[in-house]
Amino acid sequence: MQKILFVSSKNLSIKNFDGAQKRSYEIVESLSRKNKIDFIFASNKAKIIETKICRKILFFKINFFERLVNILISMMKLEPLQNGFFLSRKMKKYILENKDDYDVIIFHMIRCAQYLPGNFYGKKILEMTDLMSKNYKMVAKELSFYNPLKYVYFFEMLLLKHYEKKISKKFDKIVFVSQHEYKDAKKFIPNNKIINVSNSYKTTKMIYNFKAKNYKIIFVGNINYTPNKIACYDFSKNVLPIIKKKYSSMEFHIVGKINLWDRFLLSKYDGVKIYGQVEKLDKIFSNGICGICNLKVTTGIQNKIFTYMSYGLPVIASQNSFPKKLLKKNQDLLVYKNSKYEIVKNIIKLKENKKLSVKISKNSFKKLKNSFNKSKTYIRYNKIVN
Repeated sequence: MQKILFVSSKNLSIKNFDGAQKRSYEIVESLSRKNKIDFIFASNKAKIIETKICRKILFFKINFFERLVNILISMMKLEPLQNGFFLSRKMKKYILENKDDYDVIIFHMIRCAQYLPGNFYGKKILEMTDLMSKNYKMVAKELSFYNPLKYVYFFEMLLLKHYEKKISKKFDKIVFVSQHEYKDAKKFIPNNKIINVSNSYKTTKMIYNFKAKNYKIIFVGNINYTPNKIACYDFSKNVLPIIKKKYSSMEFHIVGKINLWDRFLLSKYDGVKIYGQVEKLDKIFSNGICGICNLKVTTGIQNKIFTYMSYGLPVIASQNSFPKKLLKKNQDLLVYKNSKYEIVKNIIKLKENKKLSVKISKNSFKKLKNSFNKSKTYIRYNKIVN
């Protein structure tokens, strides 16, 4: 049994659609079966959940002024701006003072690597999950030249690329969620340090039922995350109007964390419904035609695809987001290239073709149930920490 400290920039939570939080909860839950785990995180606000999987959960609050100062310091040090945004000096001090109480420290995502204390002689694990430099490069490419965020993302990408190479040298093991990210990381991280541990998923209940009157197209995700935001606006503006010319009753339902401004703007599009965060998806998914993952910018595994599958809801994914090593095209889901007309064609197929829709639904539900169990994650991570 190991004493483990899990360091994060986000709260420990299972009741949301944030992929990073789902990932950290899954790891902590898996490791808690045979180890003692403490979870600490820094954020501007949080509601600490009651859970038996951790001995304790500690929250360190970061205020706006502290973030502003730390971002400026990060810029001067030519380190990623997100390091400054997510830095809590109180949490850093706590880790330094208590490091000797732990056999293993796991740092979740590249932004938490800065919390690694000097002279820690236990096992040091960086749960990098994805290559953020790659993600930011893709976002910068998608944004308009007139959008100032394009240059912020490009600058951050350069800082991240350098930092990923530099910080990797200080860890014993570095973990990625997808095989593709794992292969890219091998270009600058020694092979014996890198480990690929995919997410686990579970089926909930098969709620999909093909009906000619089904009218919902579903999108699940954190809409404050730029690639998700781009995807929602693109679908609302460029794809939904084409579909509504054929089926005027069709609606685009967006589920997940969203700020007030985006909620207001997206709800202005005809046929767009915004839910925000919800605990149960059953009612929202009922009368659904499909769940979509129309992201142009992707790294790692898209959890939304597996969320749809867990309810038996047929999935349509962009070529960029299609996990081709895990799922089969035209068997477990439908896949399209970047043409808006191709995604429209696939949606109409699922709207009209009962045989195809039922096949995709049953295949995906069965695949999820049989191939993505928690025991695999548990076994892999226990090998890393021991």
